Amino acid sequence: MKHLRKRLIALVSVAICLGALPSFARAHEGLHEQIVAITAKIKRDPKNASLYLQRGELHRLHRDWARASADYDRAARLQPDLKIVDLARGKMFFESGRLQRAKFTLDRFLRNQPNHFEGLITRARVLAKLGAHSDAVNAFTQALAASPVPDPELYIERAQVLAGDEQRASEALTGLDEGIQKLGPLVTLQQAAIDLELRRRNYDGALSRVDLIAAQSERKEAWLVRRGEILKLAGRDEEARAAFNAALVAIESLPRELRQSRTVAALQLRARTALRD
Repeated sequence: MKHLRKRLIALVSVAICLGALPSFARAHEGLHEQIVAITAKIKRDPKNASLYLQRGELHRLHRDWARASADYDRAARLQPDLKIVDLARGKMFFESGRLQRAKFTLDRFLRNQPNHFEGLITRARVLAKLGAHSDAVNAFTQALAASPVPDPELYIERAQVLAGDEQRASEALTGLDEGIQKLGPLVTLQQAAIDLELRRRNYDGALSRVDLIAAQSERKEAWLVRRGEILKLAGRDEEARAAFNAALVAIESLPRELRQSRTVAALQLRARTALRD
């Protein structure tokens, strides 16, 4: 635990130096110990703004908004040019539901660093929560352009905002296809696109995507079940029955230990139930 604590604190320090301040969602375990360690450092170096910022981030992860805010304020007083404090504050306001304050703070931060990925994506999420859909879409697009590593989740988040307006559903699909073109036919992106096609009752479009994923997959049973369900929604009952039966045949061909897994058993039940209906 001691080694892990030191490593996590080092990661926070590096992130601050880089101006990234990621969420450290996996670092929640041992937060109290990390806070104690940073507090000990602050006692030895009470005018170090970065240490207060680090502790503020740990308090934010702990959802202790008052202590996080106090540490951010202290960091800003000690080092007024430490602009990254506004990003930390903006994330805290967002996570605590103070959306207008989050937007104001993030706008101020981005005026100084207009291409900062973490700032852009946080602001995009704030705008989406505020219902400012067009602005949120633009912010997600900016974040994607600034992203150091293409993230499929950002394409999905942008599509979800667009899909909130039925008139922009086709634009949402175009955005997902842009992600597929850039990142390859990732299942997460294709699944999101399939869901959108079904919302539009474009069953042929959904089936084409399912067939494409199935053709690229070593195991077909899940996609055969999905195909059957879509065909059933489309009223093509005979084709649906053929897909469900093909799924059951594929399941029976699996090794016994796989057939007995919960995932495969659930697929088998879905196919059999659909055939009975």
